[in-house]
Amino acid sequence: MPGIELMAQEVYFQQEANFTIRVTLDDRHHTLHAFQSIEYINNSPDTLAFIYFHLWPNAYDNNKTALARQLFRIEGRQLLFGDPELRGYIDSLDFRHQEMQLSWKHLQDTADICKVILREPLLPGDTVVITTPFRVKIPKGTSSRLGHVGESYQISQWYPKPAVYDHTGWNHMSYLDQGEFYSEFGRYDVSITLPENYIVAASGELQNKDELNILNQLANDTLWKTTLNFGKIVFPPSASKFKTLQYHDNQIHDFAWFADKRYHVMQGKVMLPYSGREVVIQVITTEHQAHLWKNALEYASRAIWQFSVWIGDYPYESFSVVQSSISAGLGMEYPGLAAIGTIENAYSLDEVIAHEAVHNWFYSALGSNERKLPFMDESIASAYEIRYMQKYYPGKKLWEVHFKNKKMARFFNIDQMPVERMAELEWLKQARMNQEQPLNSSSTDFSEKNYGTMLYNKGAIGFNYLRAYLGDSTFDVAMQDYYQQWRFRHPQPKDLHQVFEKNTDKEVEWFFNDFLSTTKRLDYKIIRIKNKQLLVKNKGEIASPLLIAGLDSNNAYVEKWYSGFSGKQWVELPEGNFSAFCIDPMHLTTDLYRINNNIRTSGIFRKSDPVKTQFYFTLESPGTYSIMFIPVVNWTRENGFMLGVALHNGFLLPKKFEYILMPFYAFNSPDIAGFGTVSYKITPHESFIRIASVSIDGVRFAATGNQNYHKARLGLTLHFRNKTHNNPFTHKGFAYLIAASDLSEIERQQKAHMRTFIQFGYQLEKLTMINPYSLRFTNESYTSFQKTTVEINYRYSYRIKNKGLDIRVFAGTMLQRNAETPFYNLAPGGRSGREQYLFEGSYPDRFSTFPGTFWSRQMTLSEGGLAMPVNDGLGFSNWLVSCTFTSHLPGWASKLPIKPFITVLLNDHGMENTRKPSVFYEAGLKTGIWGILELYIPVFLSDNLKSEKMVFKDRIRFVFSLDAIQKGKFNTNLLYGN
Repeated sequence: MPGIELMAQEVYFQQEANFTIRVTLDDRHHTLHAFQSIEYINNSPDTLAFIYFHLWPNAYDNNKTALARQLFRIEGRQLLFGDPELRGYIDSLDFRHQEMQLSWKHLQDTADICKVILREPLLPGDTVVITTPFRVKIPKGTSSRLGHVGESYQISQWYPKPAVYDHTGWNHMSYLDQGEFYSEFGRYDVSITLPENYIVAASGELQNKDELNILNQLANDTLWKTTLNFGKIVFPPSASKFKTLQYHDNQIHDFAWFADKRYHVMQGKVMLPYSGREVVIQVITTEHQAHLWKNALEYASRAIWQFSVWIGDYPYESFSVVQSSISAGLGMEYPGLAAIGTIENAYSLDEVIAHEAVHNWFYSALGSNERKLPFMDESIASAYEIRYMQKYYPGKKLWEVHFKNKKMARFFNIDQMPVERMAELEWLKQARMNQEQPLNSSSTDFSEKNYGTMLYNKGAIGFNYLRAYLGDSTFDVAMQDYYQQWRFRHPQPKDLHQVFEKNTDKEVEWFFNDFLSTTKRLDYKIIRIKNKQLLVKNKGEIASPLLIAGLDSNNAYVEKWYSGFSGKQWVELPEGNFSAFCIDPMHLTTDLYRINNNIRTSGIFRKSDPVKTQFYFTLESPGTYSIMFIPVVNWTRENGFMLGVALHNGFLLPKKFEYILMPFYAFNSPDIAGFGTVSYKITPHESFIRIASVSIDGVRFAATGNQNYHKARLGLTLHFRNKTHNNPFTHKGFAYLIAASDLSEIERQQKAHMRTFIQFGYQLEKLTMINPYSLRFTNESYTSFQKTTVEINYRYSYRIKNKGLDIRVFAGTMLQRNAETPFYNLAPGGRSGREQYLFEGSYPDRFSTFPGTFWSRQMTLSEGGLAMPVNDGLGFSNWLVSCTFTSHLPGWASKLPIKPFITVLLNDHGMENTRKPSVFYEAGLKTGIWGILELYIPVFLSDNLKSEKMVFKDRIRFVFSLDAIQKGKFNTNLLYGN
C-alpha cells in the first residue's frame, strides 16, 4: 500500500485562491456594496484559459434557478423569488486584471455561474489577480442560507468565488439548498463596514482591538441568561456612526458572517489536548431561547476539546457559535463558525452544536467535495455527533427526546429504548421499502428523503459500526492519520480507504467497497446451535463483520466479532455459561431484520421470541414478537352496533409479513363480521422490481335477506424501480383474483353464490408537490363481461401549497357485456352501495334504496363521475368518457372548505327514450372534510339531466371514505367494505 499512496500524492495538485474583500452593509435597503481582489494560483499541470466563478446570490434571482426548482419540488409552487422581498441577486460585476476589463458571461440558463475569460493563458505555477466590484441584494431569510430577518443578517455564499479545478476538471455548481459546497483553500482578508451597534460573528480572526474589548465587555453581562423571552425581540435603531471590522485567516475555503444589534456574547478558552494551544470559544446569541442557550459555551468548549482528542487538535484559533434565523436545517457550518437555528431543548442544542463543531474537521479542514461526495462530510460528522452524545448523555432514552412522557413511553413499552434507536428506525423504513441509495452518491442524486436517512442515519451508523469492529483505539489512530495527511486539502474516498488499510490488519474492503458504494444489505440469521457452535446464515448481500453475544440469566453478555461470510457458516461460540445467544444486541450494525437474531440454549422453540400483546402500537423490538390491538366499534344497518378489535403487527415500520385483522361481534346478527388482510413482501436486490407483494384480503358483513355477503381477494402487486431516485414517478402493476357474493342475488333476496372476477392493470404516479398526476389502466373480467378503463388525475398547482385545479379524465369501454346484470357495465354517476358488486368502500347502509335514508345518499365517485344519482335514469353504459374539474377557491377563500366542480360526460346513449350518444354536464359545489367526508351539491345541470325532474335536495350526495385514516394509521390497503 505505501507505493499506491506515494503515487496518489505525486499526481495530486491543489489550486489556491486568496481573497481581499471590502464590504459595506446597507441595512436600510438590505444590500451589500463590496469590492474584492482574488489572487488565483494555478498549481495544476494544465494551462487555463478561463476560470469559472460562482455567483451564488443569483440563485435567489428568479423562479427558474436551480435553487428555485429544487425548493418547488420539495415545498410546492409558491410566489418565492417573484416576491421582491424574497428575491436576491448579485450585480455591478466588472472583472478586471491589471485594470484591464475581462470578458465574462453567464452559463446558459444558469445565472449563478459565470465564465471569466483570461486575457492571457494561465500557465502551470503562474498567478493571476482578478478584481471586481459587486453589489448583493440580500433576500428575506426564509428560503435558504443567505438572507435577513428584519435587521438580523446571515451572510453566506455571498461573494464571487472561483470554482474548484482538480484532477476531474472544473467543479462548477449551482447553489442548492440540498447539497453543499466545494471550494479552494486560501487566505482571506475581509473588512466589514456597518453601523457600530451591530455585533458580528464571522469566519477568521477579528483584528480590531477595540472591537475585541467590546466583545469582552459584553461577555461580562450575564443578566440576559435569566430572560424568558418568548415573543418578538425588537431591533434597536441603527447607529448613525459606522465601524469597520477586519478579519483574517489562512487555509480556509469560505467566509461567512452574521450581524445583529441584539446579540449577547459569552466567551471562554479551551486548551487543546495535544499541542496545549488555547482556542477562543465564543457564543453569540439573542435573548430568544436564552434559557436554553445559557449553557451553550460549555457545550461548544466541550465539543472542541473532545473532538480534538478523537481526531486531532482543532485547526483554527477560535470557534464561534452564533444564533441565526437560518431556514436550511437546524444548523450550518462554516470555517471556525457554526450557525444554529431555533432548537427544541437544551439536549438538542448540545447535539446540533456538536454536529456543527465537528464539521471544522470534516468540511473546514478536510475540504472534500460535499456536492459530489457528501458522505465524507455529513456521515462522518454524524457518527462523531452520536459518539459525543453517547459519551455525555449515557443511557439517554428515546422517550426523553421524542415522547417527553415517561408514563406514555412505559405504556407503549418503549421506555428502555435508547435514543440512538431513532436514527436506525428512520433508516429502516427506507431500507425495508427497498429505496436505499449508495452512500457515495452525490447530493443531487439523492432523493429528498434519502439525503437525510442515508447520509445522517445509515452513514453515521455505518462509521460507528466500523469503529466498533476495529475498536476505538484503532479507529481513532486511523482518523488522526487521515486528518494529519489531508488537512487543508481535498481528500477522496480512496484516500480515506488507504489510511484505514494502513492502520489495521482487519479486513475493511466490505466497508469501503460494499457498504459505502452499494446498497447491499446485511441480514444475518441464526439457524441452530450444536456442540458450542452456532450455524448462521447470511440472507443479505454484504459479507460484513458479525457480532455475536452470549447472554446469561442476568442479561450480562460477552461479545465476539467474526469475519463476514456469505451463505451458511458454523461459528465458535464465546466461552461461558449462557442462556441465550444474540446477533448484535446493542444494534451496532445495520442488520435489516433482527427478529431472527436470537436463540436460547435450552427449551422448546428455542428460536421463537416471546409473544407479547400491546395496546395500539409499540416500536419494533428484537427478542419480542408483539401483537398489537386496538378496540374498535362499527355500525351497519344489517349488523347493527358492533364491537371489535383490530389486531396487527405494527404499522410504523414495513415488514416482510404484515397483517391486520378486524373481527366484530354484531348485536343484530348471530354471525361474526369483519375484514382483514395478510401480505408478504419480497424486496429483491438491484432488480427492476422494487417490491413484490402477495396479499390475501377478506370481508364479511350482513346483507339483506338474513344472509351475509363475502369477499375474498388474492393479489399480486409489483412495484417497479426507477432508474434514478430523483425520478418523481412511481409505477406498479397489479393483478387480483376476487371472489364476491352475487349482488344481484342478494338484492332479489336469494341465496347469494360466489362469483369470480379477475382484475389486472398498471398505475403510474408523479408524486410531487407541483402538478402531481396519476394514470391508472384497469382490465376487469367475469365469465359474462369484460371491460377496460383508463383514469387520469392531474393537479395544476397554484402558488399556495397543496392548492390547485384538479382535473380527472376517465374513459372506459365494455369489451363484452352482460345484459342480465346491467351494473357490471360502466356507471355514468357515482355508484351507491347497492351498485358496488365488488363491495368496495365502507357503507354503513350498503343496501338502502335512494333516497330513502340519509346513508342511501352515499356514493363512490368513480367511472363517469357525475354526482347526481343518474344511474337508474341513464342506465349503465357500454362506453363513456368524462372529465371533472375541481378547484380550490382563490386568495383567502382557499381556506374555506368549499370547492366548485364541473363534470362533463359523453356516453353511448342518452336517456332511456332516445338511446343516442349524448353529452351531459353538472356544476356545483362540494364541501366537507377532504378525503374523508365530502358533500356534493350539483347546482347547474344540462337540460337532458333536468329532464330527470328530481327535487333539488335529492341531487345532494356524499362520499364517505376511511382510506385517508386507514393509510395514515395502518399503511395497508385494507378497508374494502362493511
